[in-house]
Amino acid sequence: MQFILSRFRRAHSQPRVFILPNRYGYGFALLLVVMLLGAINYNNSLAHLLVFLLAAMGHVAMHHCYRNVSRLSCKPGKASNSFAGSHIQLPISVSNSSAQAICQIAIASMDNEKFRSWLPFRHFTRYRLRQQLTRLEPQQTQTLSLPIPAKQRGWQKIGRLRVSSVYPLGLLNCWFFLEIDDEVLIYPKPFGNKPMPNAGEGDEGKAMTQMVGNDDFAGFRRFRPGENHHQIAWKALARDDILRTKQYTMPSAQHRQFRWQDVADIVGTENKLSQLCQWICTAHQQGSRFSLQLPGQSIAAGNDSAHFHLCLRALAVYEG
Repeated sequence: MQFILSRFRRAHSQPRVFILPNRYGYGFALLLVVMLLGAINYNNSLAHLLVFLLAAMGHVAMHHCYRNVSRLSCKPGKASNSFAGSHIQLPISVSNSSAQAICQIAIASMDNEKFRSWLPFRHFTRYRLRQQLTRLEPQQTQTLSLPIPAKQRGWQKIGRLRVSSVYPLGLLNCWFFLEIDDEVLIYPKPFGNKPMPNAGEGDEGKAMTQMVGNDDFAGFRRFRPGENHHQIAWKALARDDILRTKQYTMPSAQHRQFRWQDVADIVGTENKLSQLCQWICTAHQQGSRFSLQLPGQSIAAGNDSAHFHLCLRALAVYEG
């Protein structure tokens, strides 16, 4: 009785599993029909034996394919915020609680939610492969990272994932869906060609401790993605083929002010936000203090990680 109850709870806790032949499976079935007609036509016993043997193999493969997927459990984690045009890294824990190994698992995400087609099999093309798992041993758990495209600025829903397998013969496709309702905040794409505004006088005093800025030359540093291309040391690059950026210092009482009017000459709201985002990323990488002024919102100067993400969040949710 306990065994029946445990199987009943497991059947209702797992998502519904689907299985259908793929194009190779339909080709295999068509081949069997042609072979069977030939065997009947020529009354060849060995041909009959071969046809029924291959059909039995396909039938056994169907059970193995279903069991390979139905024993799998997936638990998605918390995805971190990302920039538009990059990828959201979604952690997902894959567990195998059975006594047999699970092989050839593919995890895909929906690429186009607005896809419409009257052909049922065309709906499989909406999904794009994000991660593969070759083998998962019994009673083991493995954490994978799924790179999901960050499409545009603002809140983006993770949506539906498809966990599938064609094991063991590649003739059938068995899958189930994971519905993830979590939303991830997408920051604007850091892009722009305008140089950063010069540092302005802050209200913190006249202390002259030095920090990274744009006033006095302090040396070189290896180039990091997102830094302003105007600060690249082109002469040094021509000398030793190493990409560096020029570093400067400024008094700590000064900070950079990133204002909406500084990007007024840029066409398009998204392009303006991208330029502000590029300035914020560059200033944060340099360790500079900076403030942000948007229409209807102002963020005081700071340079820590919390201040950095607060400014990016303001750009991400901006509705102008």
